[in-house]
Amino acid sequence: MANVNKNVAVIDDGTREIPVKNKFGMEICKIYFRPADLSIIDRYNNMMEGFDQMIEPLKNLSLNNDGTATFEKDWQVLKQVEEDLKDKINKLFGMQDADKLFENRSPFSAVNGEFYCLHVLNALIAVVNAAIEDEAKLSQKRMAKYLTDIEQPKKAGVSSNAGAVAGQS
Repeated sequence: MANVNKNVAVIDDGTREIPVKNKFGMEICKIYFRPADLSIIDRYNNMMEGFDQMIEPLKNLSLNNDGTATFEKDWQVLKQVEEDLKDKINKLFGMQDADKLFENRSPFSAVNGEFYCLHVLNALIAVVNAAIEDEAKLSQKRMAKYLTDIEQPKKAGVSSNAGAVAGQS
């Protein structure tokens, strides 16, 4: 028999789990978000619009391909920008797990000439968009049964004006 804690209420709040894997299928971490939270798209767009400004301090640094600073004096600046990025990702998804995304790799390491964090964000938003579409379809399907006028079958010998009040057309 399973242990049951009667003091805990488990509520399905619509949260979905996204396993984040590398191209070889190895799991990096899991991200959680709610597809019914449509403001996630606005938060993502705001984050991406401010991305260049957020990484502005990195432009004067000498970074290695692995995302580390070449010079000790630049390390603190790099770590601050990294923390800002993680904070924004945590706010984007309403979680505190952004550290797991970059646990084994710097967000500013190079992947095909781009920052690794951009690859991560592009992959995550594609999954989020698909989940939001799925959720919208389910919602439309559920609401259709409440919002659609039900066609009444026509009865033989009943005028289409049946029930109309005299003097109205």
